Amino acid sequence: MVSLRQFDVVPNPSLRTRATHPYFVVLQSDLLEDFATRIVAPLIPPAKIKYLEKLLPQVKVGGKNYVVAIPDLGPIPAKLLKPAVANLETERYRLLAALDLLFTGA
Repeated sequence: MVSLRQFDVVPNPSLRTRATHPYFVVLQSDLLEDFATRIVAPLIPPAKIKYLEKLLPQVKVGGKNYVVAIPDLGPIPAKLLKPAVANLETERYRLLAALDLLFTGA
């Protein structure tokens, strides 16, 4: 199993959805690495959805812009994840704000 850190960006392991969701960002804390799954959110091409910029933070990976689809987060088996291609630690506060909005509405 690949060791991943919070906010690591990994390639989508699914051939079926990779074209529309090329990457996932690991949102789960490093302290919970012994679990068999990781909580991730997909990165998708930029979308303009009125009033949702805070919920769908835009990030750059490999020179391309993506939106982190926070509402689509979910678990994925850790054994399916490949090594990270980037890390979004610099976007920590925007990602946590999006999670806060999702779960608390604030």
